[in-house]
Amino acid sequence: MSNDRSDFNYDAIPEGYYDRIARGGNSVRRAWHLQKFERVLDCLPDQCPAILDVGCFAGTFLSALSADRFPLQVGVDVLPKQVEYANANYGTEFRRFVYIPSVAELGDIPGTFDCITLIEVIEHLTVNEIETLLARLYDKLNVGGKLVLSTPNYTSSWPVLEVLVNRLSSVSYEEQHLTKFNYFNVEKRLREISPLVGVGLRVEFKTTTHFVSPFIAPLSLELSRSVSRLYPHNKWHFPFGNLVLVRLEKIS
Repeated sequence: MSNDRSDFNYDAIPEGYYDRIARGGNSVRRAWHLQKFERVLDCLPDQCPAILDVGCFAGTFLSALSADRFPLQVGVDVLPKQVEYANANYGTEFRRFVYIPSVAELGDIPGTFDCITLIEVIEHLTVNEIETLLARLYDKLNVGGKLVLSTPNYTSSWPVLEVLVNRLSSVSYEEQHLTKFNYFNVEKRLREISPLVGVGLRVEFKTTTHFVSPFIAPLSLELSRSVSRLYPHNKWHFPFGNLVLVRLEKIS
């Protein structure tokens, strides 16, 4: 979450780019984003007094959350124009979006949280940045709180999809993705990166999502969504879905 890690210019991404895709873009890409958010939401408790979404971009995920279930919602990102867009379109009395220059400044966000989400963020960071990020989030998470993260699964068809998207889209994922994970190594790599994982942060479960459901969307968005919800996340152990989903709990 800093703008000097790679040659990719994050500031060149148009304001609200992914938000517009999620709300009315190509059917496959729209289903991809909406189902990703739904699966993350499934991993969160029924009541979460305070939630922090790190790498919120244009605010799409938090915009789908109710005030009854999530009374306090904070999104943070390193892209000021995207944060401005998020506040203009989705800011409310209970939901706000904050610009931070890098993950190191997460400690400046006031308060602590019961839930923290990292939706396709860690692959954009160096190993050192991920270590710093997890340390800051550990400090921000209440004991018993949940940290839910998703990241591309590089033992799935994702590498092929990445090549296709890079060729067909103006946004290159090859330039953005710096640290790669897969279903089989994600726990081990997180432990290697951060001494907190397995000690203060316990991995509750890992799963995958987006194996086939988004690609049904051209036939029917509703059918695509139904397929994505056939199995609860804690019962789906297939290792080759295109996204890895991990939930951790702060135990001390």
